[in-house]
Amino acid sequence: MEQCPRIRDVPFMLYHAPWFARAAWGAMLCAAYPLLILTPLAVLSITSPTSQRAWIVEVGVDCAVVAFTILAFQFVISARLRWIEAPFGLDVVLQFHRTMALAAVGLLCIHVLLIASGESWGLLTRWRVRWPIWVGRLALLILFTHVAVAIFRGGLRLRYEMWRRIHNIGALLLLGLPFVHSLATGHDFESKGAKIVWSPLPLIALSAWTYGRWVRTWMLERNAYRVVSIDSEAPRVWTITVKPTRRQLMNFAPGQFQFLRPLATSVLSQEHPFSIASSPSATGQISLTIKECGDFTSTIGHLQPGDLASIHGPFGRFSHVFHPDDDNLVFVAAGVGITPLMSMLRYMRDRADPRPVLLIYANRSVADIVFRRELESIESSSFPALKTVHILAQPPADWVDRRGRLDTEHLRSLCGSFSDKVFYICCPTLMMAGLIRGLRKAGVDPERIHADYFGF
Repeated sequence: MEQCPRIRDVPFMLYHAPWFARAAWGAMLCAAYPLLILTPLAVLSITSPTSQRAWIVEVGVDCAVVAFTILAFQFVISARLRWIEAPFGLDVVLQFHRTMALAAVGLLCIHVLLIASGESWGLLTRWRVRWPIWVGRLALLILFTHVAVAIFRGGLRLRYEMWRRIHNIGALLLLGLPFVHSLATGHDFESKGAKIVWSPLPLIALSAWTYGRWVRTWMLERNAYRVVSIDSEAPRVWTITVKPTRRQLMNFAPGQFQFLRPLATSVLSQEHPFSIASSPSATGQISLTIKECGDFTSTIGHLQPGDLASIHGPFGRFSHVFHPDDDNLVFVAAGVGITPLMSMLRYMRDRADPRPVLLIYANRSVADIVFRRELESIESSSFPALKTVHILAQPPADWVDRRGRLDTEHLRSLCGSFSDKVFYICCPTLMMAGLIRGLRKAGVDPERIHADYFGF
């Protein structure tokens, strides 16, 4: 029987979570956010305590102040700053970003209706109005379009890079137009205190945007990673191994992901997220296992050893190390969704972690199974106590394992009771939704279900 590598047998690097990944820091960020978005409103109320406007108009103006503050901080939230992302995971941060965008839309709708009802409905219907009103109308139209395109991007079949360009242009317009509208129509901003708290908002937003789009890109290219090898794992599935050229290898948790942008001319120079397949104990290099499934990934096999790529990360909290008390683990994967789970299994192997792990792995055919030999090697050793069950949608005639599509009934038959299990799931979105819905319906606590989607 092949012996499992132990801590003393491999160059081992233990993952250490950075200070900003702790729950206390996350709690402080959660407390700081409402204070930040309400501070401009509070300052304006103090510096302009009296107003000749009707109360309904005053409330409408207050809604606009809060909405614009939210929009300004949207740039910071979406800048992929690790000290903001780490306590929550990037998927949670981006979901919060979307939610706050809808909140801003709602506040601006209330703003328009209250101002119109308190002053004149002609502000909405008349053609001849002052230019600041047209600026406000244009900003509102762009905001509605901006949010609608983000929500229905899948149905519109917009490529990610095209959507990202549109999103960036729209975001900058939504920063500039409302700011001009506010200065041209509001007397509340004439005091020194109001200017001190209002003027920095677009500067903060532009600083976050500039850093995320240009400064960080330049820094990542200066500290690019070099491709060491590229290996075929299965049909249209490649494992790319990279190592840093200048700085030390980043500290990452097994199961996290990073953004990769190839700098080689043979591959599209686009930035996309990919899960890390290697263990943190594999010092000096990182492996990414990528499936060809789009314009960008279809060219990934053209990379050559020696090519450079920028790496930004790590991100996410899909990792058993963030839940050290979890026991009796069930890993559920489909296709290349095995990648983050493989990183966890390798780390558990390297740490000689004896916890039991049931891996349920779905694929279309035998040829699509990734890491099959290594999974068998880990299973034949003692760390972790792994049992692997394969499910094939198109099995060969002599297939002795499970057949069909992965669903909750397969999970139930393999797990027995769900009561003492903790689930880590990574598979396509529709399958993921069905599995999570089935587990919740079966009474599994949401805290015992950890999910990692292929995209966000």
